[in-house]
Amino acid sequence: MNNTKHLYIHIPFCKHICTYCDFVRKIPSSNEEVDLYLEKIVDEISGFFNKCKTIYIGGGTPNFLSDHNLDILLSSLQKNIDSQTEFTIELNPEFVTESQVNILKNNNVNRVSLGVQTTNEKILRLLNRKHTNIVVEKAINLLYKHNINNVSCDFIYNLPLLKISDINDSIEFIKRNNIKHVSFYALEIKDGSIMNKRNEIIDIETEEDQLEHIENVMEKIGYTRYEVSNWSIDKKYFSKHNLAYWDLEDWKAIGIGAYGFEKNVYYQNYGSYLNYYKKNQNWNQKDIYLYILMMGLRKIDGIDLNKEINKKAYEYFKNKINYSLVTIKDNKLKANNVNILNEILIDLI
Repeated sequence: MNNTKHLYIHIPFCKHICTYCDFVRKIPSSNEEVDLYLEKIVDEISGFFNKCKTIYIGGGTPNFLSDHNLDILLSSLQKNIDSQTEFTIELNPEFVTESQVNILKNNNVNRVSLGVQTTNEKILRLLNRKHTNIVVEKAINLLYKHNINNVSCDFIYNLPLLKISDINDSIEFIKRNNIKHVSFYALEIKDGSIMNKRNEIIDIETEEDQLEHIENVMEKIGYTRYEVSNWSIDKKYFSKHNLAYWDLEDWKAIGIGAYGFEKNVYYQNYGSYLNYYKKNQNWNQKDIYLYILMMGLRKIDGIDLNKEINKKAYEYFKNKINYSLVTIKDNKLKANNVNILNEILIDLI
């Protein structure tokens, strides 16, 4: 029996490609290509009947879909939700309209993740992002108007030309718009991104300085950091979907490029956009235990050693752990400083 309670769906289509992005994404060649892809994933959804604790639609740009196609996708998921489901969709502020928000509300979407990245509009153009701050605030107000109040905003720090003053502007934007949940991600330049092709590099010292500043200011304005990259105004707004990843709960993946984990098997959907297939990764027990430590130590609350599989993971690696960098308290294994997580994990790999 499949007891999977979490679902990720990948919509790869974009109007334009951001310079930092390395996710599976493309500018569609035609409307027909989008329609056929949607038909494929809706068909896959039709065979999945579990009630989900969380559903997350990511991309790409999910709201690049037409209103009609978005409604088809969301309608197909109604059998998988109940009143307790956290139902999230990623939105590019550029494409948010009142009719689109109506469709979200009518289909019980109750959480939105907005890709803001920075409030410095000159840097946005360098990233090939087309929105403005006015457009983002308009999108937020539309969501609030329709009582979708659980809004998360994504930002990236250590971007080219980004200064501390820009981060302060972004944090003021967060405060002014009463954003419930915020993700600050360090810029990563990965294979497949435009930045990588340009041979751009990361300045580690600047990254560390900017993260320390973010950490201090977010705490001052009342946000709780609960994971390396995530802050929330209240515990009830923690991302339940991401917590499922970090706690290694089973999740199903639908769509090209998407990763899933079911019945101790980690997999990714490979192939073409219209003919992808599930390919299992060759994980052994050590790989699963390593994942538990790598993901669990990202959380400020750490790893609950009362959970049997977590205890086994700890027992497996306990002789390799640098105990000057971690603490065990109340039967939880925690990083003393999540900002130096790589130093903790390097001995385990």
